[in-house]
Amino acid sequence: MAKITTETIDAVNNHTDLVSLVENYTHLEKRGHDWWGCCPFHSEKTPSFHVIPDKKMYYCFGCGAGGSTIKFVMEMEKLSFTESVEVLAKRAGIPVMYTEGGYSPAPEDSLKETLLELYKRVSGTFHYFLLNTPEGAAALRYLEGRAVSPEMIEQFNLGYAPADRLWLFKFLQTKGYSADFLAKSGLFSKNYPGVSFFSNRIMFPICNRHGQPVAFGGRLLEGDGPKYLNTGDLPQYKKGETLFAFSEALAQIRKEKTVIFCEGYMDVIAFHQAGITNAVAPLGTALTEDQVKLIQSFVDTVILSFDSDFAGQQATYKAIKLCRAGHLHVRVLMIKGGKDPAEILAHMGAESLTELVKNAILDSDYLIQIAVRQFDVVSPEGKAQAAAFLFPYIEVLESDIQKESTIHKFSADLGISSKALFTDYIQYDQKQERVPPTRKSEIKKRVTLKMTAELRIVLAAAANPHLFKKMRAELTSDDFEDPAAKDLFIVLEECYRADANTYDSLLAHCPSETLRDAVSGAIIKGEFAENPDKLVYDGIYYIKQNALQRQKELIIRKLQAVHENGSIDDIRHANDLLNEKLHIDRALAELKETM
Repeated sequence: MAKITTETIDAVNNHTDLVSLVENYTHLEKRGHDWWGCCPFHSEKTPSFHVIPDKKMYYCFGCGAGGSTIKFVMEMEKLSFTESVEVLAKRAGIPVMYTEGGYSPAPEDSLKETLLELYKRVSGTFHYFLLNTPEGAAALRYLEGRAVSPEMIEQFNLGYAPADRLWLFKFLQTKGYSADFLAKSGLFSKNYPGVSFFSNRIMFPICNRHGQPVAFGGRLLEGDGPKYLNTGDLPQYKKGETLFAFSEALAQIRKEKTVIFCEGYMDVIAFHQAGITNAVAPLGTALTEDQVKLIQSFVDTVILSFDSDFAGQQATYKAIKLCRAGHLHVRVLMIKGGKDPAEILAHMGAESLTELVKNAILDSDYLIQIAVRQFDVVSPEGKAQAAAFLFPYIEVLESDIQKESTIHKFSADLGISSKALFTDYIQYDQKQERVPPTRKSEIKKRVTLKMTAELRIVLAAAANPHLFKKMRAELTSDDFEDPAAKDLFIVLEECYRADANTYDSLLAHCPSETLRDAVSGAIIKGEFAENPDKLVYDGIYYIKQNALQRQKELIIRKLQAVHENGSIDDIRHANDLLNEKLHIDRALAELKETM
């Protein structure tokens, strides 16, 4: 398979702003010349993720994840090296060149790219049907009746799937898509490949963080069938890891450090139409841990806006626990004046929605209201049931101070002593069979290299590439005893010969994750920033001396073997060995004189 040229890799690296790239995944703040934020690779509250824009490198002091621009995309998007370079090249408008003039992507990469193209095309087609055909008139009237503005229809690229369930398959075949590919697209019935999965529905394109359509949600206009249908998981789309309108909301989420989780598509659009543009929604399922992680590094506070029925209350409670476990503050929006935000917008206007958001209540207040309504808190049995209902919330609070103050609050609300509530909570807590959540358990276990003197010396050259020219003039890979140091020397030599002197190229050539982590850490931590010339020059002396000494010891062992055998041929061989030893002794003496 053809490889991407070094020139392309260097151009991608030079034209990509690493800070802007990383800020698509976590909030960064500038400290001096560098940037810091919470790590997007593991859950943490105190920022330990460090980005150095001058070196185009990142490193997490918490979990050890580190690397360069391309590696960041590989890790975050789960892409191959080649695919990551292509994504960044497309983003920067750089043509991708290959060493053999062409490139055949891996089948899974090709499928994903073609699916993205397909969903973009189909999204545009559905949008056209909504606005420009008689078939879409009823869907357009429905949206207008729900007070969805033309601007929102355009912004969210809303569409209409025709009632004819055979039309889309025929249409896409005329555009060159094969039946085998369309069967994998998620757009058609698994049992009847030519039958469209969506028909006579208002279509809501679901986009990834880059704004590319990757899936659909469809609302039934009339007839039998589920009210909403959603695309199943696909190579380019995982339902539990995606949020509707995330790409539209991210800028405001960053600005306010607050996100609103809504029940569905129409609620999100209502909020955005009202100017509240930090609203997003899970996709046909309850909020997931992965969806919380998606926004975790951008926000301090989550506002929940789910239905007020029993199912909505259960979803809200689950969401509260997930967000609290992620060290986020939580408030709950209490719907008044309508059944959902979309209805409030339609009947009462944008100001009413804005006021609802301002008056969102604390999650603890919400839960006590639910408990008081659900249980007879006048009776002892009802008090005990209400307390048991609240215990899972207390359990996920991150500090003992929060737990103690919450127990005091709940005891006052339920009319019982805090001592009694605390005693019952301890009994509940002791019965829970669980592994205590610790920061270490969230962090990916990484094998670390033994930091030998040889490895430190080559790492110093890796962190200061201008010094490798001196190192390669004095040493060869055979001079190294430590395998990791030897591997890194060979990598540096390959990059030097290819004139590929960026950190991206260096990390791309590293043969193992452990070596890449060691190089990333050495660069980011600045461990070899002070007087690196002396460290490398002294290191060259140290390595050459050790290499010569090892050769000398080997010759001595051979001489001992010759002495034990004592044949004429061995005696001649002994003379050769003695000459070699004398040569090494002279080399060692000359080495000492030069240092």
